[in-house]
Amino acid sequence: MPPLLCPSPNIVDQSFPRSVDELEMIERALGRICGFISEAKCRLLLTPPLREFIIALDESFDWTKMKDYPGLQIVYSLLAQLGLQQHGIQTVDLTDVTGYVAHPLPIGCTAEGLGLTWTDELGRLIVAHNKKAQPGKFFVAVACTFAFAGRPVGVYDNPENRPAFPLVAPIDLAGLDDSLEWELPHDLHLKSVSFDDAYKKVKLLGGVVENPSGSSHYQVRFEGGRTWPLDRNYRVLPDAFVKQLAPITGYPFECIKYVLINGEWPPQKSRL
Repeated sequence: MPPLLCPSPNIVDQSFPRSVDELEMIERALGRICGFISEAKCRLLLTPPLREFIIALDESFDWTKMKDYPGLQIVYSLLAQLGLQQHGIQTVDLTDVTGYVAHPLPIGCTAEGLGLTWTDELGRLIVAHNKKAQPGKFFVAVACTFAFAGRPVGVYDNPENRPAFPLVAPIDLAGLDDSLEWELPHDLHLKSVSFDDAYKKVKLLGGVVENPSGSSHYQVRFEGGRTWPLDRNYRVLPDAFVKQLAPITGYPFECIKYVLINGEWPPQKSRL
């Protein structure tokens, strides 16, 4: 369940002249972001105004730099692809969000053109995000153009200390929360996991059942050498026992319980 990344405005807005160094950095960063999306390591988060800006690039793209930097064609092609594709892209309409302040811009981005729209949209987005996120946790971040091009992570121009999403490098993605949540039935707490359920379905969680002694005691072995004991004398497994699988598998207890009872993964939905 990958996190959501928002592009910095200087990734998207090529409507005004840039230096060759800037264009080279943007090309590298954009290529890496697209690679991460194709590998399902993140999803790109856009709002309708940001997506419409990308789709309308033909009208605003600065082609005057083509003779100095042929890689501009690659930038255009990657952006056009992001504007049209569905896989790995999530669009969130934030027009109903109120009570927000403009999001700060990363240093190196200008407060004009798309930059103004970007600060407004992400100001709305962080209000919507914080209603769903755990305190101090983020499942949305801003992809730092510098860092995704292999340079040090930048900072925001934010002397007022306004609320802001983390500005991240590729290595930081692992520290972000999941952008999807499990849809679980409200009566799950009333149900129990039987021995037969666990024996047959724990393989969905990555477990392999072993019974070397031929007794009633089984070992469920997981990647990394971690084990979970399973005893057929317990026809119904207490919840406290099933909860031991959470740190072993990395999945929440409720999700594990659903899988062991139903033999399938619960559906997922976006947290936004």
